[in-house]
Amino acid sequence: MPNRDQAFTDPIGLKVTKEQFQVLKDLAARDTKPLAVWCRDTLLALASGRGPSPFELAVMAELTATQAILIDMLCAVGRDGKITTQKAQEIVDRAHNAKFKEATQLLQYAYSRAAKSRLDAAASGEQTRKEERHE
Repeated sequence: MPNRDQAFTDPIGLKVTKEQFQVLKDLAARDTKPLAVWCRDTLLALASGRGPSPFELAVMAELTATQAILIDMLCAVGRDGKITTQKAQEIVDRAHNAKFKEATQLLQYAYSRAAKSRLDAAASGEQTRKEERHE
């Protein structure tokens, strides 16, 4: 984000339909940003490949590990009727070793699904507006 003394000097122009313009305007309003700021922020975030924040990654990693531990322990108890301390430790170690990789994959999936949902919702709103105009 530029400081107050830094000016935006290089324009990027593109043309969109009236419906697309309204969708973008609505998305910007939802984020309480002016359209130009929202477009710039969104484009730069997309271009930079912004990943999850350290906090998001840490929370997701712990949730992923906890889920894996719980499932594996329940399966072990269900299969064997009991679980040894050694087996429990192996399960915990395996979950902790995989947690950041799995958390990153889940967050990437969540980001892509969220983006698709926003686009689908925007397109649905655009379709609804078109239908309303034709009635």
